[in-house]
Amino acid sequence: VRGFTLIEMLIAIAIFGLVVGIASYGYALFSRHWEGRLGRFEQAQDHYQRLDLVVTALENTLPYVVRDDKGAGGFYFLGREEGLTLVTLSPVFTPGELAVVRVFREPAADGRWNLLYEEAPLAGVHLRRASQTLPFQHRMVVLRDVPDLRFGYFGWQSVDERLAAANEPELGLQPKWMTSLDGLVGRVHPQRIAIGIGGEEAVVFVPERADVTFRRFIGQE
Repeated sequence: VRGFTLIEMLIAIAIFGLVVGIASYGYALFSRHWEGRLGRFEQAQDHYQRLDLVVTALENTLPYVVRDDKGAGGFYFLGREEGLTLVTLSPVFTPGELAVVRVFREPAADGRWNLLYEEAPLAGVHLRRASQTLPFQHRMVVLRDVPDLRFGYFGWQSVDERLAAANEPELGLQPKWMTSLDGLVGRVHPQRIAIGIGGEEAVVFVPERADVTFRRFIGQE
Protein backbone atom coordinates (compact mmCIF):
# COMPACT_ATOMS: atom_id res chain seq x y z
CA VAL A 1 0.00 0.00 0.00
CA ARG A 2 1.49 3.31 -1.14
CA GLY A 3 1.22 6.30 1.25
CA PHE A 4 1.31 10.08 0.69
CA THR A 5 4.49 11.78 -0.21
CA LEU A 6 5.54 15.00 1.45
CA ILE A 7 4.92 16.99 -1.73
CA GLU A 8 1.39 15.57 -2.11
CA MET A 9 0.59 16.45 1.48
CA LEU A 10 1.87 20.01 1.04
CA ILE A 11 -0.18 20.43 -2.12
CA ALA A 12 -3.30 19.15 -0.34
CA ILE A 13 -2.70 21.50 2.60
CA ALA A 14 -2.20 24.44 0.23
CA ILE A 15 -5.43 23.67 -1.63
CA PHE A 16 -7.32 23.25 1.65
CA GLY A 17 -5.92 26.54 2.94
CA LEU A 18 -6.93 28.29 -0.28
CA VAL A 19 -10.49 26.95 0.01
CA VAL A 20 -10.71 28.00 3.67
CA GLY A 21 -9.35 31.46 2.82
CA ILE A 22 -11.86 31.99 0.01
CA ALA A 23 -14.71 30.79 2.25
CA SER A 24 -13.64 33.08 5.10
CA TYR A 25 -13.39 36.07 2.79
CA GLY A 26 -16.82 35.33 1.31
CA TYR A 27 -18.33 34.95 4.78
CA ALA A 28 -16.76 38.25 5.87
CA LEU A 29 -18.22 40.02 2.81
CA PHE A 30 -21.63 38.48 3.48
CA SER A 31 -21.49 39.49 7.16
CA ARG A 32 -20.61 43.10 6.34
CA HIS A 33 -23.34 43.24 3.70
CA TRP A 34 -25.90 41.73 6.08
CA GLU A 35 -24.92 44.00 8.94
CA GLY A 36 -25.17 47.00 6.63
CA ARG A 37 -28.63 46.00 5.44
CA LEU A 38 -29.72 45.23 8.99
CA GLY A 39 -28.42 48.61 10.15
CA ARG A 40 -30.29 50.39 7.37
CA PHE A 41 -33.45 48.44 8.21
CA GLU A 42 -33.20 49.36 11.90
CA GLN A 43 -32.56 53.00 10.97
CA ALA A 44 -35.59 53.04 8.64
CA GLN A 45 -37.72 51.42 11.32
CA ASP A 46 -36.57 53.99 13.87
CA HIS A 47 -37.38 56.84 11.46
CA TYR A 48 -40.82 55.36 10.78
CA GLN A 49 -41.58 55.09 14.50
CA ARG A 50 -40.51 58.68 15.11
CA LEU A 51 -42.54 59.94 12.16
CA ASP A 52 -45.57 57.98 13.39
CA LEU A 53 -45.31 59.71 16.78
CA VAL A 54 -45.22 63.11 15.07
CA VAL A 55 -48.22 62.26 12.89
CA THR A 56 -50.16 61.18 16.01
CA ALA A 57 -49.35 64.52 17.63
CA LEU A 58 -50.62 66.38 14.55
CA GLU A 59 -53.76 64.24 14.32
CA ASN A 60 -54.68 65.27 17.85
CA THR A 61 -54.21 68.98 17.27
CA LEU A 62 -56.27 71.10 19.65
CA PRO A 63 -57.77 74.39 18.41
CA TYR A 64 -56.46 76.35 21.38
CA VAL A 65 -57.77 79.92 21.62
CA VAL A 66 -55.39 82.72 22.66
CA ARG A 67 -55.30 86.49 22.36
CA ASP A 68 -52.87 88.74 20.56
CA ASP A 69 -51.25 91.83 22.12
CA LYS A 70 -54.33 93.91 21.28
CA GLY A 71 -56.71 91.50 23.00
CA ALA A 72 -58.23 89.99 19.86
CA GLY A 73 -58.82 86.25 19.96
CA GLY A 74 -57.72 83.56 17.54
CA PHE A 75 -56.24 80.08 17.36
CA TYR A 76 -52.73 79.17 18.50
CA PHE A 77 -51.65 77.83 15.13
CA LEU A 78 -48.95 79.08 12.81
CA GLY A 79 -48.11 77.19 9.66
CA ARG A 80 -45.45 78.03 7.11
CA GLU A 81 -43.83 76.11 4.27
CA GLU A 82 -40.83 75.44 6.52
CA GLY A 83 -42.79 74.20 9.54
CA LEU A 84 -45.63 74.69 12.01
CA THR A 85 -46.46 75.41 15.65
CA LEU A 86 -49.60 74.16 17.39
CA VAL A 87 -51.11 72.74 20.57
CA THR A 88 -51.60 68.96 20.75
CA LEU A 89 -53.36 66.51 23.01
CA SER A 90 -50.82 63.76 22.18
CA PRO A 91 -47.28 65.06 22.71
CA VAL A 92 -44.38 62.66 22.27
CA PHE A 93 -42.45 63.27 25.49
CA THR A 94 -45.30 64.11 27.90
CA PRO A 95 -48.23 61.84 26.94
CA GLY A 96 -51.50 62.65 28.60
CA GLU A 97 -50.65 66.35 28.90
CA LEU A 98 -51.22 69.38 26.70
CA ALA A 99 -48.13 70.66 24.93
CA VAL A 100 -47.09 73.15 22.29
CA VAL A 101 -45.08 71.45 19.55
CA ARG A 102 -42.99 72.71 16.69
CA VAL A 103 -42.36 70.54 13.62
CA PHE A 104 -40.00 72.11 11.14
CA ARG A 105 -37.20 71.57 8.67
CA GLU A 106 -33.57 72.43 9.33
CA PRO A 107 -30.84 72.68 6.68
CA ALA A 108 -28.48 69.72 6.45
CA ALA A 109 -25.46 69.14 4.21
CA ASP A 110 -25.57 69.37 0.41
CA GLY A 111 -28.90 71.19 0.21
CA ARG A 112 -30.78 68.49 2.09
CA TRP A 113 -33.03 68.79 5.16
CA ASN A 114 -33.57 67.34 8.61
CA LEU A 115 -37.07 67.09 10.08
CA LEU A 116 -37.15 68.19 13.72
CA TYR A 117 -39.71 68.04 16.51
CA GLU A 118 -39.68 70.26 19.60
CA GLU A 119 -42.06 70.18 22.55
CA ALA A 120 -43.01 72.60 25.33
CA PRO A 121 -45.25 70.97 27.98
CA LEU A 122 -48.12 73.12 29.22
CA ALA A 123 -48.40 71.42 32.62
CA GLY A 124 -48.51 74.32 35.08
CA VAL A 125 -48.33 76.88 32.25
CA HIS A 126 -51.29 79.16 31.52
CA LEU A 127 -51.14 79.87 27.80
CA ARG A 128 -53.18 83.01 27.25
CA ARG A 129 -51.17 85.12 24.84
CA ALA A 130 -49.75 84.13 21.48
CA SER A 131 -46.58 86.05 22.30
CA GLN A 132 -45.82 84.07 25.48
CA THR A 133 -42.34 82.58 25.71
CA LEU A 134 -42.59 78.84 26.23
CA PRO A 135 -39.93 76.43 27.54
CA PHE A 136 -39.23 73.97 24.72
CA GLN A 137 -37.62 71.29 26.84
CA HIS A 138 -37.61 68.37 24.39
CA ARG A 139 -36.10 68.00 20.93
CA MET A 140 -36.03 65.05 18.53
CA VAL A 141 -34.58 64.56 15.06
CA VAL A 142 -37.29 62.71 13.16
CA LEU A 143 -35.66 62.34 9.72
CA ARG A 144 -32.19 63.10 8.41
CA ASP A 145 -30.88 64.10 4.98
CA VAL A 146 -34.23 64.42 3.20
CA PRO A 147 -33.88 65.81 -0.35
CA ASP A 148 -37.11 67.83 -0.18
CA LEU A 149 -39.22 68.79 2.84
CA ARG A 150 -42.21 71.13 2.84
CA PHE A 151 -45.52 71.72 4.61
CA GLY A 152 -48.98 72.59 3.30
CA TYR A 153 -52.36 73.41 4.88
CA PHE A 154 -55.88 72.80 3.65
CA GLY A 155 -58.84 74.83 4.85
CA TRP A 156 -60.23 78.35 4.89
CA GLN A 157 -57.87 81.28 4.81
CA SER A 158 -59.95 83.24 7.31
CA VAL A 159 -63.21 83.12 9.21
CA ASP A 160 -64.50 85.96 7.02
CA GLU A 161 -63.93 83.84 3.91
CA ARG A 162 -65.76 80.93 5.51
CA LEU A 163 -68.73 83.11 6.47
CA ALA A 164 -68.85 84.60 2.97
CA ALA A 165 -68.96 81.08 1.49
CA ALA A 166 -71.87 80.18 3.79
CA ASN A 167 -73.86 83.37 3.24
CA GLU A 168 -73.18 83.79 -0.48
CA PRO A 169 -72.84 80.34 -2.05
CA GLU A 170 -72.99 81.85 -5.51
CA LEU A 171 -69.43 83.09 -4.97
CA GLY A 172 -68.24 79.49 -5.18
CA LEU A 173 -65.70 79.84 -2.40
CA GLN A 174 -64.14 76.55 -1.27
CA PRO A 175 -61.41 75.47 1.15
CA LYS A 176 -58.04 75.23 -0.55
CA TRP A 177 -54.42 74.21 -0.06
CA MET A 178 -52.10 76.95 1.20
CA THR A 179 -48.41 77.24 1.97
CA SER A 180 -49.11 79.35 5.08
CA LEU A 181 -51.89 79.71 7.62
CA ASP A 182 -52.03 81.96 10.68
CA GLY A 183 -54.78 80.84 13.04
CA LEU A 184 -54.45 83.94 15.19
CA VAL A 185 -54.97 86.37 12.31
CA GLY A 186 -57.52 84.39 10.30
CA ARG A 187 -59.25 82.88 13.37
CA VAL A 188 -59.44 79.52 11.61
CA HIS A 189 -57.84 76.12 12.07
CA PRO A 190 -56.62 73.84 9.24
CA GLN A 191 -58.67 70.84 8.19
CA ARG A 192 -55.64 68.96 6.89
CA ILE A 193 -51.87 69.21 7.22
CA ALA A 194 -49.58 67.85 4.51
CA ILE A 195 -45.90 67.00 4.91
CA GLY A 196 -44.05 66.53 1.63
CA ILE A 197 -41.05 64.25 2.18
CA GLY A 198 -39.00 63.71 -0.94
CA GLY A 199 -41.41 62.57 -3.60
CA GLU A 200 -44.03 61.39 -1.11
CA GLU A 201 -46.66 63.31 0.79
CA ALA A 202 -48.28 62.45 4.12
CA VAL A 203 -51.68 64.09 4.73
CA VAL A 204 -52.93 64.40 8.31
CA PHE A 205 -56.65 64.99 8.88
CA VAL A 206 -57.29 67.42 11.75
CA PRO A 207 -60.42 66.81 13.88
CA GLU A 208 -63.28 69.28 13.43
CA ARG A 209 -63.16 70.93 16.86
CA ALA A 210 -62.52 74.54 15.87
CA ASP A 211 -66.14 75.69 15.43
CA VAL A 212 -67.32 74.60 18.88
CA THR A 213 -64.20 75.94 20.56
CA PHE A 214 -64.42 79.36 18.95
CA ARG A 215 -68.16 79.71 19.60
CA ARG A 216 -67.50 79.07 23.29
CA PHE A 217 -64.74 81.65 23.25
CA ILE A 218 -66.95 84.25 21.55
CA GLY A 219 -69.66 83.58 24.11
CA GLN A 220 -67.26 84.34 26.94
CA GLU A 221 -66.17 87.71 25.52
